[in-house]
Parts: sequence; structure tokens; C-alpha cells
Amino acid sequence: MKTRSRAIYDYLRDANVLHGNKDAIYQAKLEYRKRYKRDWKKRARPIKEIRFTVTLKEFERIKAKAIEAGIRHTTYARAVALESIGCPQLNRDALLQALQLVSMASIAVEQGRPSQEALVLLRESEELLITYLKI
Repeated sequence: MKTRSRAIYDYLRDANVLHGNKDAIYQAKLEYRKRYKRDWKKRARPIKEIRFTVTLKEFERIKAKAIEAGIRHTTYARAVALESIGCPQLNRDALLQALQLVSMASIAVEQGRPSQEALVLLRESEELLITYLKI
């Protein structure tokens, strides 16, 4: 069997299909190609990093704020940085409140309560989401 690249030869050898039937080799080549494309997309993805250092006291203050917010300190630092340039981050509490209002409206409809109550709950959740998204 001829192969054009050493990498695919090694993959076929590791998959124990190198001396097998043509269908097994074909399937292994397809799987190799899928993995190759997935790995290539990962490597080609434009991800930028920002690294900075803080003092121990600053780190402790950042960590304390992150614990208050219920998130990791790296996630908190990223959210604060993005918020400072006008990219709003997800406010978990506001989204949970909107979800709760939608759920209450859904329960009201399922239980056959007047649709007016469901409409009021849905309008409240809509107003909350509009305020949250700052439209």
C-alpha cells in the first residue's frame, strides 16, 4: 500500500490496519483526515493572550471579588477588562431572574390560570432582558 505522508503511515500502523483489508484502511484514512482537519482548525484559530502580573495584595483583592461574584479569579479579571471597553459580560443573576419569570409564566399556562398572569410575567422578563442587554 502506498502512502504519501509519514504521518498517515504511522496512524495506519498504530491503528493496526496497515495490512488489513481495503475497507478498514479506507475507514482509518477517513478518521485520520477528520482528526487532521479538527487539529488544524484548533491550531489556526486566532486566539490572543494577555498576560499581566499583580502584587500579592492585588491578587488577594481580585480573588476576594471573584469569590463574591461566584466565579474564578481569571474569569473575573477577563470580565472586568472586557467591561471596561464596553463589552458587557453575562450577569448570571439577571439571567436567572428572567429564566425564573419565563418558567413561572409557563407553569401558569400549563395549570390553566388566566393568560393575563402569564402575560404579565413574560412582560416582566422581557423588560428585564431589555434592561440587561441595554437595547
